[in-house]
Amino acid sequence: MHEYSIVQELVEKLLAECAVKKVTAVGEIQIRRGSTFADESLQQAFQIMTENTPLENAQLNIDDFDIENKCRSCGYTQVLTPDDLIGNLYVCPECGEATEIDERNGLQFIKMTF
Repeated sequence: MHEYSIVQELVEKLLAECAVKKVTAVGEIQIRRGSTFADESLQQAFQIMTENTPLENAQLNIDDFDIENKCRSCGYTQVLTPDDLIGNLYVCPECGEATEIDERNGLQFIKMTF
């Protein structure tokens, strides 16, 4: 699942910040989730990757935002969901054009409170 690798990058960055600031427990983490990320997979990945870390009991607050795609070939526009992707590819339902979707911007860190 693509969510796992992106969540892993986020968790590694947050843990590095905790280490620099010598934080042993985090109270809250706020992120934004793009519409191509499955919420359940995101929550599960975060829970697994933060076990036995300062992030383990943090409240994870997630704001959602839409990721919209406009087909380069026919101009068809739609808000993407996880069901619209095959891996990281989106196939336009109107013309069949395949487009690679870069989901690295689909998960955005907002803030972390201690």
